[in-house]
Amino acid sequence: MVQITTPAIQDFEIRHLAVLRSLAPECMVLLKKNGDFPLKASGPIALYGSGARQTVKGGTGSGDVNARGFATVEDGLKNAGFTVVTGPWLDAYDSAKKAAREVFLESLRRQAKGAGRNAFLMALGKTPPEPRCDFPLDGQAENAVYVLARNSGEGADRSSAEGDFLLTEDERRDILLCARQYRRFMLVLNVGGPVDLSPVLDSVENVLLLSQLGSVTGDAFADVLLGKAVPSGRLASTWARAEDYPAIGEFGARDDTRYLEGVYVGYRWFDAAGAKPLFPFGFGLSYTEFSRTVRSFRVQDEVVITEVEVTNTGTYAGKDVVQLWYSAPCGRLDKPVRELGAYGKTRLLAPGETDTVALRLSIEDMASWDESANGWVLEKGCYAVSVGDTPCGTVELDGDTVVAAAVSGGAGGECGFTDWRPERAGTLPPSLPRVTVGAKALRGRGHYDRCR
Repeated sequence: MVQITTPAIQDFEIRHLAVLRSLAPECMVLLKKNGDFPLKASGPIALYGSGARQTVKGGTGSGDVNARGFATVEDGLKNAGFTVVTGPWLDAYDSAKKAAREVFLESLRRQAKGAGRNAFLMALGKTPPEPRCDFPLDGQAENAVYVLARNSGEGADRSSAEGDFLLTEDERRDILLCARQYRRFMLVLNVGGPVDLSPVLDSVENVLLLSQLGSVTGDAFADVLLGKAVPSGRLASTWARAEDYPAIGEFGARDDTRYLEGVYVGYRWFDAAGAKPLFPFGFGLSYTEFSRTVRSFRVQDEVVITEVEVTNTGTYAGKDVVQLWYSAPCGRLDKPVRELGAYGKTRLLAPGETDTVALRLSIEDMASWDESANGWVLEKGCYAVSVGDTPCGTVELDGDTVVAAAVSGGAGGECGFTDWRPERAGTLPPSLPRVTVGAKALRGRGHYDRCR
């Protein structure tokens, strides 16, 4: 008999995990708050949800991570001194999850056999559906956390079905009951992409996007719950109701997909269509509050430089993210209403402290692709720059210029369809600082060599 021993954890691994734990809150996004969190101390806590004990640390396939150890949300809370009072609920969910997984795998095996395919390959990217989960929510505590988990990965698109993009009937019922039953309640999202929260969002006052943060997920969450660390991430996608996403084009067509949305992908479509999402791209709150003041706006060496002073006006320490947006002129080329040009994060600010964030945006980076010129083009006109929703200046170009030409060996020709394009109108505030840049100064500064 061969005995296999696990090597002792090394010092460099301990240091690595410590770095991960310190950085993980930078990736968490606080979506809603009412001031109940962070908690002042650990103690009894009611813990529910698919991700409480079955926490997703990565995704499926290459989205997952191999780790010597892994702290689930339940582990992290216990490590931080909490007493989890809902063991029976978590045990019941484990049993239901295991049974649902066995049914799911058997179904895949039958499908693979009938199709003459490899069962492993057929299962790539697919995850078991959420089990029915009608267990009593009887944990005795003032504080409660419900962890909603979704697993996904390579080889399979997500679907607008219950248990995936949509909440299940059981999840909706339990989340709403927790919001009514417990004095302080937080909905935690252990997900790798958006979920439609609209059925519960009006009733839940604290929502944290935990995401899937690898081996330190549970411990890092406990740090944030107790205020030992602060969430300072921002959304990298737009969260909306299922029915509010665009249905332009032929997504998933097997043989020939026409991408009719053109440049209006993600937040660019919501801006152009005037559709209001649940949470917009770039959104995120903090335990504290901030004020921002634009201190300077200038152009230096064809780079827009904006300095923003940020002050922590609240009662907790925190970090703020400052975003610089620009709107290109309405010319011959199709352009989004606005685009994210640059962003920066402050250092950790104590209440009353101030930091200055300098944001830099190259004028060339505001160019649009011009098929007829086979290159990236800056069109004549005013490029409006703003910090968040606050206008701070404009850059006026006195002519068109190609800032980067492309060398292509690919086939051209007509695509056979016309991209969707919204009506767009608007005027710039007349009082904004305006810098005029000569088009000749930019011409020919860049060059892309593609597909030789």
